[in-house]
Amino acid sequence: MKSDSKHSKSSSLLVSDLGLAAFALGFVLSLRLKSVLTAGLCLFFLLLGLVCRYWSGRVTNQLSFHIECRRTRLFPGQETAISYEVTNNKLLPLIWLELSQNGPDKDCLLPDEAFEAYDVPYDADHTVPFLRQSFSFIGSFQTLRVDSRWTAQRRGLYIIDRLVARSGDGFGLSQIERPLSARELPMLAVYPRPAEVDLSLFLRPQWDTNIGSRGWMEDNTVLKGNREYQPGDNWKHINWRMAAREQGTPINLYESIQPHGMRFILDGESFNSCPDELESVLEILASVLMGLSDAGINCSLSLPASKRFPAMTLRSSGANSVDDLLLHIAGYDPLAELDETAQQTPDTPVYLPSAFPTDAVPRTGSIFLLTRSGAELPQRLMRRTPMGKCLILCSEATESAERLGVRALSINTLRKGGSAS
Repeated sequence: MKSDSKHSKSSSLLVSDLGLAAFALGFVLSLRLKSVLTAGLCLFFLLLGLVCRYWSGRVTNQLSFHIECRRTRLFPGQETAISYEVTNNKLLPLIWLELSQNGPDKDCLLPDEAFEAYDVPYDADHTVPFLRQSFSFIGSFQTLRVDSRWTAQRRGLYIIDRLVARSGDGFGLSQIERPLSARELPMLAVYPRPAEVDLSLFLRPQWDTNIGSRGWMEDNTVLKGNREYQPGDNWKHINWRMAAREQGTPINLYESIQPHGMRFILDGESFNSCPDELESVLEILASVLMGLSDAGINCSLSLPASKRFPAMTLRSSGANSVDDLLLHIAGYDPLAELDETAQQTPDTPVYLPSAFPTDAVPRTGSIFLLTRSGAELPQRLMRRTPMGKCLILCSEATESAERLGVRALSINTLRKGGSAS
């Protein structure tokens, strides 16, 4: 461990600088007063404190930690294992060892019973409880490995940004804390809960207008080759020149290309007053992105600035999966909190001046804006949006958006069995 160690606030006052000075002073005064018994007690506690300080100062030296989590992407209900490996690379054994780490934000993950939750009142930088677990005796040049089980509860991003090892002398009087570098700690993501969605809204226009299947079409300017005609082939692809030369009835094979992708824009701040609706929308959004990826359709996602990430546009195409998109959806939290002292009406969404990415609106392709209410739309974004290619997916007030000349649809209709609000 490369980080400097420091004495823990849990150390006993008996081994503090003030305590050792008091015992040393008491020993000198007792000798001058010829109080042998008092001098002996002061000397005993002074030597005990010095031994404990010396012991604890070296007990965490030459310790190596390794944390491994093979499965860092989860859906609610799934489990993963985090392995903690501690190696004592010295002759001095560890009588006891305690590891503490920051707990998951919003309880997105639940650890097993090996962990104990506790609050650190003197640590103002962390607002979530800490978790700690105790390790048994670790002998000289011995390695101890402990596996813990974690269960995904809800959407969230768990960034382990602090892991602290605490140990000390065998009496527990002097304790040392030593942090582990955050670069070595894993990050776990819990994706939104999967939902059964109807993708026909996104796939039907491509099936109706493009040749091929699942939105793929052919580029008639790029010829890959030809083969013999088979029943069901398009007669327009017959190579009539070769047929006139009595070379059979060959079919031209053209290069397959993909039509323009789809852009999804999340107006997350409009859900500030309704966090449950935001969770439902993110479940639908994540499920739609996964379904379109399986169908071979390129998608992109534009997110406004949030508590954890800046405004950005993410893309998923070809060999790239939607994992990066789902990761940022898992960690998305609106930038601002609802002001409880302000007068808010249930039908009025809370809009803030956060900027969307400059490339949020593509030049080509379909645009889907996910927002809470169609009655009030982000004006900066809408001025750059071609209305003919934009569809508003909102939780309520779809007719208000239509009065503004924008096509609108209730996002609940994307759920299988859902209905418009």
